[in-house]
Amino acid sequence: MKHYNLQIYTPEEAGRFVRECETDFRTRLDGVVSAVLEENDLRTIALSGPTCSGKTTTADRLIEQIHASGHHAVVISIDDFFHDRNDRNRVDLEPPDYDSVDAIDLDYLDVFLTRLRNRQSVLVPKYDFTATRRVGYHEYLPDPLDIYVIEGIQAVYPEVTARLGEYRSIFISVTDDVSVNGVTFGRHEIRLLRRIVRDYNFRGATPEFSFHLWDGVRRNEEKNIFPNAGYCDFYLNSFLPYELFVLRKHALPLLAEVPQTSGHRPAADELAEKLSALPGLPFDDRTIPQNSVFREFIG
Repeated sequence: MKHYNLQIYTPEEAGRFVRECETDFRTRLDGVVSAVLEENDLRTIALSGPTCSGKTTTADRLIEQIHASGHHAVVISIDDFFHDRNDRNRVDLEPPDYDSVDAIDLDYLDVFLTRLRNRQSVLVPKYDFTATRRVGYHEYLPDPLDIYVIEGIQAVYPEVTARLGEYRSIFISVTDDVSVNGVTFGRHEIRLLRRIVRDYNFRGATPEFSFHLWDGVRRNEEKNIFPNAGYCDFYLNSFLPYELFVLRKHALPLLAEVPQTSGHRPAADELAEKLSALPGLPFDDRTIPQNSVFREFIG
């Protein structure tokens, strides 16, 4: 467990601490990216991690450095290969398991990656999480100098990596339980808070629905994600020591929205109690850089 005791009294001190945290994360991220790109003939990078780990920010930084190396980066999100579904915000059904390999249209992914390796034109799908379906395609013609970043929770699954050919892999997650100013949060609780805020902001999901999904998400992680993470080439911890103080103000109103009659009310109350126990330090969303990994969750 990592321990943090933040003694911050002014917005200026909070802003400086945010910058220190962001600089530390960016230094570690750049080190991982540089190590991956040392192989000059590398053409495929698998970027994986559990839900709400910071994959999008890592992919963006990969793109920047790939372009700086004289190549062109192409990000391929496995999320865009999901099957269509019609169960958004339905808590009376079995939870939809987006994190399972069964959620992926593996047949189309197989055809897509085969054509990509053969440098044939492909139709890149686009999945809309609000509509919970594939909403279109765009055509892409591979170039010999392109480097492909295969990004997604399932980019660590054997069913996916077996289709990638030669590749290197990066795994990102919140790696430690933490004690922040005397309040203990499990690593999975931090990601759950991130997910509740993110899904509300960007995926049209109610907080109750995020809880509804969570048990299935965790079962899949323990079965398919973390056991396979041991085979990855590089690892990155995405926790930012200031983030729980920012999540506090975003998540508390959402946790209050979980109905009193819901079976998820006790879990919501437990998280709300922990967040409420944190001191109200003067962190401001405006001090968080637009390219921060934390922007993936709060916007």
